Amino acid sequence: MNAPQLTRREFIATLGGIVLSFSLVPTVGLGQTPARLPGSLDTNRMLDAWLRINADGSVTVFTGKVELGQGIVTALAQIAAEELDVPLARVTMISGDTGRTPNEGQTAGSQSIEQSGTALRMAGAEVRAMLIDLAAAKLGVAADTLKVTDGIISAADGRKVGYGELAAQADLKREASAKVPPKPPAQHKIVGKSVPRIDIPGKVTGGAAFVQDVRLPGMLHGRIVRPPRYGAKLDSFDEAMVKKLPGVIAVVRDGSFLGVVAQREQQAINARLVLAEFAKWSGGSALPDPAKMYEQLMALRSETKVISEKDAPVPAGAKAIEATYHRPYQAHAAIAPSCALAEFEDG
Repeated sequence: MNAPQLTRREFIATLGGIVLSFSLVPTVGLGQTPARLPGSLDTNRMLDAWLRINADGSVTVFTGKVELGQGIVTALAQIAAEELDVPLARVTMISGDTGRTPNEGQTAGSQSIEQSGTALRMAGAEVRAMLIDLAAAKLGVAADTLKVTDGIISAADGRKVGYGELAAQADLKREASAKVPPKPPAQHKIVGKSVPRIDIPGKVTGGAAFVQDVRLPGMLHGRIVRPPRYGAKLDSFDEAMVKKLPGVIAVVRDGSFLGVVAQREQQAINARLVLAEFAKWSGGSALPDPAKMYEQLMALRSETKVISEKDAPVPAGAKAIEATYHRPYQAHAAIAPSCALAEFEDG
């Protein structure tokens, strides 16, 4: 029985440098519990959600994880190329496109290899096996006698067939089984090797690397003014002065939210500085003393989770030594402000 085709509605948002995507998908019928699949395959079970074999022999790879500077898109490309036995140069990555990529939730917690990498590894192994079976039928030989090199499947008698020739027959609109074993590490030729990062050229040449780099016709830029204290109330600001600044389109106030919209990014930055200088605030609690940051953090409510616990016999005469170490507070934060892009058209 064929698996039902799922129609999904998806949404995407950015929050604090973490990209979140959401999907609404029909649930499995009552009494049907699908077998658990590895990594993000479990929630994105269709093979064509992850991979596409193109007629020219290239491969398009889809991932819901996004590049935050950690090199993850390059690593995922290596994993897919390795399992499919195609050159890395013939792999195109589609990352974080809510309309096309699998819903993998957030990109955070160093879980991209564990979740997306595992899914691509298993999907790649299964698609490779599918292509070998198709080649075996086309060439009239046993599948276990074929070899794959750079996307070309070869028989012992020298006959060959490329992935591109089999692309139209490869039905990836099916659920992954995760039953095809991936390559053992000893056979890896691409994974574990140092390769040029996919994201670096755009960063060093001024290209589009992040949402902050996207430019659309007629696009405006915004900046907000942060209050000086938690819970502070905005009493007043000099709107007339800011509206006179070059490029300023609007000053926006909603209660104690204060922001400015301008034609260019630097104009918005300059206007925000002026807004912040002349804005008057009252109330709110002061930020903690940096010298007492450690005590402040330790006083916050926390949840403890035991990862591993082992007991060992204490040797006779052993001394117990206890010590507490801490270092200055460091924020794991983005260099640039968090960014979102919205397009308004016809109301």
